[in-house]
Amino acid sequence: MSRQKNNSNAIKEFLITIFCMLVFVWVFFIFVSYISVYHASEQLEQSNQQEYLRVKLYGSSSSSDGNTISASFSIVDTAGNEIAVIERSWSGNYLSVDFAETCFKDKFYIFPVRIYGKERILETKKDKHGGTLLEKYYNDNGQCLLLGYGSSLYERQLLYKIARFANKKLLVVPPFGHIAIYSVDLSECKNDVYYSIQILPDGKIVVREI
Repeated sequence: MSRQKNNSNAIKEFLITIFCMLVFVWVFFIFVSYISVYHASEQLEQSNQQEYLRVKLYGSSSSSDGNTISASFSIVDTAGNEIAVIERSWSGNYLSVDFAETCFKDKFYIFPVRIYGKERILETKKDKHGGTLLEKYYNDNGQCLLLGYGSSLYERQLLYKIARFANKKLLVVPPFGHIAIYSVDLSECKNDVYYSIQILPDGKIVVREI
């Protein structure tokens, strides 16, 4: 009986030790990740990008499978050049785009996160699902391509770290209030007209016809 109890205690102590080690590794990873993003923000100049996306709606259609709406989205870098074009249909009657904003060292960085369709203009969090994730179109090979011509490889690598954090790609790292998500509603956009989604100097996101 005593031997069984000793074995049981040894197993418990071993599991507790493993658990404490995992917690330590997790906390250390969070610490290193935040230091890395903080340092990247410290090294970068405040982003002066104004235009992020260009949009053109083609129209909506209905079928037995539901409603769909088609559009073309171009992701734009700081030099105003298109770095990716997404042209397809989304389920729903209207389109929205989610942007993520993260702030470090009194600097804010905004990234397009997701294009998605919705059935209603006003939707709840429960209504938001699916859509097209955008991070893969501008984060490539360790660089954030939102920085256009005139930027250095080092600067693009720094912004890559921040973009990964803002897009919650570091799944085990909690945001601790450093990430805010904003939805841009495109329900008032007309078909076959080009629009520009821009960020004003005060951080406000606007949709302008071009």
